[in-house]
This record gives sequence, structure tokens and C-alpha cells, in this order.
Amino acid sequence: MEIDAGLLVTLVAVMFAASLVNGVAGFGFALVAVAAMAVVLEPRPAVVLMSVITPMLTALQLRFHWAFRSVTGRLKAVLLTAAIGTALGSQLLVLLPGYALAIALGLFALWFVIGSLRSRPMQITHAAERRIAPGVGLLAGVSNGALGASGPILGSYLLAIGLVGRHFVFAISLIFATMSVVRVVTLAVLGAYTGTILALGAGLAVPAYLGQRLGFWLQGRLSAVAFQRVILVALLAASANLLYRGVSQAIAALT
Repeated sequence: MEIDAGLLVTLVAVMFAASLVNGVAGFGFALVAVAAMAVVLEPRPAVVLMSVITPMLTALQLRFHWAFRSVTGRLKAVLLTAAIGTALGSQLLVLLPGYALAIALGLFALWFVIGSLRSRPMQITHAAERRIAPGVGLLAGVSNGALGASGPILGSYLLAIGLVGRHFVFAISLIFATMSVVRVVTLAVLGAYTGTILALGAGLAVPAYLGQRLGFWLQGRLSAVAFQRVILVALLAASANLLYRGVSQAIAALT
């Protein structure tokens, strides 16, 4: 992967902005960062690069919201199947062609935008929570391993079971942390990391850390509605770009 000065500046800006979203909202970092990075890189190196940085940010989120860890007991089934799904999804990341990843990531970002327009989250019973938890974890894990993001899946589920505020943030951060460890190990075994990826990931950890710290400070100081609209517009633009590029590459590959 060739890295010039312009690309490096773009990646730093993307990482800072995405981690700012993570600090303010508690999630959204992976989807925003991967979707934006995949516009300037190919989807596969974007996801692999993100996997180097994500463990640090999720660890910081867990530390920041540690007092709300009482929800952990409700997440055992999700954590287990999410780990399994991540290992499977990471192998798909290595095997699938770039255009398939671009289309899938574009559709995933578009789904998040559409889902965010819901005025009220769906609510489910405790019995339904126990039934669907393994499937939610598996689906989120596959998505996280293959596309580098699973926030829309997990966010919808955690809101549906009644988690809000910092309990929600701790829960989603714990699942992200579990998946990020499994993803790093799986990708390392599959030989997906190069010296360039590791060095770039280590360097981008600095703007990621600074953006997240600023996001922590901005919690409660920003208009949540305005902030969400900016994120959705950015994701919609990234989704359109990825879908156009993915479909164009697929047509070229099949003709």
C-alpha cells in the first residue's frame, strides 16, 4: 500500500473525526472510519488498518464507563457468539473480492442511515432477548470481521433490550472489545498484517486518541440532533461512493 503525504493527511483527519464521534456518542467510530477510509483506500486494507486501532479506543471506552459494568451478565451469549462470528467474518474479509466488500459496506452504511431515522427504538421482552441474543452476536461478529463495523446491529439490539445512557455505552464497548481482540488474532494468523499497516496503525492511534478525548469532553455540550445529522450526511455520501465503485468494479470484473 503506497502512502503519500496527501493520503496520510486525509487518514489523520478521518481518524480524528471518527474518534470524536466515538467519544461523544460512545459508538460509531468503526462505521464512520471504515466507510470514510474505504473511499480513499480499498475496503480490505481499510478494515485491516482499522483493526489495529480499534482495541485501544474500546479499552479507553471501557475504562471511562467502568462504573456501569453491571450489565455484563446480560451479554454472555452475545459475547460468545460475537467472538465466533468475528473469526468467521475475518476470513471472509481475506477471501471476498474488493468489489463485494465495497458493495456490502456501502449497503451497511446506508442501512445505518435509514435505521437512524426511526423515531423510537424497538422494544423486546426478556424472553425474546434470550432467544435472539446468540443470533445477534453471530451476525454482529461476522459483520465486524468482514466489514470492520457492527454498531447498527448491536446498537439496535441493546436499545431494544432497554439499555440506555452509559450502561448502553459500556455494553457496546465490551462487545466491541471482545470482537477486536478476536479479529486481531484471526487476521494475524491469516497473514493480513504488513509492516506498513502496523506502522500506519500505530501512527494513527495518536489522532484517534486525541479525537476521542475531545469527544469525552464535548459530551453534553453539543446538540445531539445536529451532531447526528452531520454524521448521517457523511455516511450517506460515503455509502453512495462505495456502492457506485463496488458496482462498477463488479460489472468490469464480470464482463
